[in-house]
Amino acid sequence: MTPAPVRAVIDVGTNTVLMVIGRWGEDGDLEILEDAHAIARLGKGVDAKRRLTSASIDRVCGVLRDYRRRAEEVGAKSIIAYGTSAVRDAANRIDLIDQVRRQVGIELKVVPGGEEARLTWLGAGFRLPVPERFAVLDIGGGSTELAAGAAGHLLQSASVDVGAVRVTERYFGTLPPGLVERKKATAFIDDVLGQLFDYPDGLDLVGVAGTATTLAAVDMEEEDFQAEAINGHFLSTDRVGTLAEHLLGLDVEAIRAIPQIHSQRADIIAAGALILHRALLRFDRPGLTVSTRGIRYGLLLES
Repeated sequence: MTPAPVRAVIDVGTNTVLMVIGRWGEDGDLEILEDAHAIARLGKGVDAKRRLTSASIDRVCGVLRDYRRRAEEVGAKSIIAYGTSAVRDAANRIDLIDQVRRQVGIELKVVPGGEEARLTWLGAGFRLPVPERFAVLDIGGGSTELAAGAAGHLLQSASVDVGAVRVTERYFGTLPPGLVERKKATAFIDDVLGQLFDYPDGLDLVGVAGTATTLAAVDMEEEDFQAEAINGHFLSTDRVGTLAEHLLGLDVEAIRAIPQIHSQRADIIAAGALILHRALLRFDRPGLTVSTRGIRYGLLLES
């Protein structure tokens, strides 16, 4: 029997560029060959100017060239990149799509917000012992998605324009932010999260993306980011609140000195933690289970 083709899926987000490579086995199981993470900050300045900078485009293309090389080395026959919030928001997104095609030789497709939520929900539960009914919260750089489903089917989803990069650029020009800036940021977060649907009663919550995984690593005191160790970790609402308060009181160098926080995430993790805490309070949840998977796994599962 001819082996199933190896496929690579790349998630080009506001802050990160993530790739997963896999193939379907004869037993019907999805074999993961590689899971790669990089921070490229594509969305830097997009919230204010609605344009991607040439420097940001070049950074992303550099990451994608490396990803294409790595994917081809393991025999990938299909390599497709998908853009989310920053790409959706940018008036000049066609420039990025053209440059990715010219410089890297792969196609970059734009994922609508609602579809992003569905695919994230699908991917978040991959090999995670979740109940039949659960919801997924994805706090990205530019947007936040909430999706709820059961028995493998999405029931509700929504995407709103609040994320760690967006809040940082609007309100946290310096770290630590002042009391006025914190109040403004909190009011903005609460207002935008209010556009989400009411949280369904009795559903467990799963959290994906860099804010949740980074806070989980800090909570576990993991010296190095170990995805499998973090996957399935429970973060309580009280603990998230404590971590958010601590991070909001530090300057960027002090945050950068925390071993579990990537240096390129240091300036936005306080905003991400604040968003996560406000969401947990709004949903009246005791906490959430962290998943190191997300939209890229949903895309791969459907490829």
